[in-house]
Amino acid sequence: MNLATMSERPAPAPAPHPVLAAEAVSVSYGRVRALDSVSFGVRSGGTVLVLGLNGAGKSTLMRALAGIVPLRSGRVSLTGQDISRVPAHRRVRRGISLVPEGRGVLPGLSVRDNLELGWHAAPRSRRGGRDDAIGRMLALFPALGGRLRQDCRTLSGGQMQMLAIARALLSRPAVLLLDEPSLGLAPVVTADVYEALAGLGAEGVATVIVEQKAVPMRVTPDLVLVLRNGRVVHESHGARPTEDELARLYLHQGERER
Repeated sequence: MNLATMSERPAPAPAPHPVLAAEAVSVSYGRVRALDSVSFGVRSGGTVLVLGLNGAGKSTLMRALAGIVPLRSGRVSLTGQDISRVPAHRRVRRGISLVPEGRGVLPGLSVRDNLELGWHAAPRSRRGGRDDAIGRMLALFPALGGRLRQDCRTLSGGQMQMLAIARALLSRPAVLLLDEPSLGLAPVVTADVYEALAGLGAEGVATVIVEQKAVPMRVTPDLVLVLRNGRVVHESHGARPTEDELARLYLHQGERER
């Protein structure tokens, strides 16, 4: 290869800045360190998948990003601005929406009531028309169609999960945090949920997804992290561990692998 050829080669494009970044985030419950110096970033429209067993620190990570639990140390930033001390309700307004483990729908309210609460959570400047916004969610999750007046307690587990995600999306987030969206769902329903999530990247929504096991994602994650005892023990870009690799990572007591 000659120098002329090298000089004509275009410079590589700069890496996109993360819309959400965790920098050495640590969380403690009393003397128990639940998260220990976890760092990662997710770009606009990108996906980060976080895997780990119960007690690995996955839910604590999501709550820390959402502002529900305080940091012991470290920093959380949104579009480059430090939000480590911003309370949870203001993070929603700024563009972070969490779908917690267990779905978090509001029993006693109808499907439409739940959706309207999500719409009201969006800043007025991004809210748009209520009926149009709800109509987009019904197009994304057709299983909710025809059930707007139904008490959400009477929905199936999969329909409840779809409703929780739709309500979160109605707040018009820049970042959607999903804590074990496949929990308790049949494989075919899990596939339906992830099929609906596949188009979010094209709309610029960044997603951080927590799961215990491999899931049928149609979109390849930008980054996969495996947590054990609150620490990152594995990270990979563009490739997911197989079930055998996950089992080894969950049980292996060595240091971080790359």
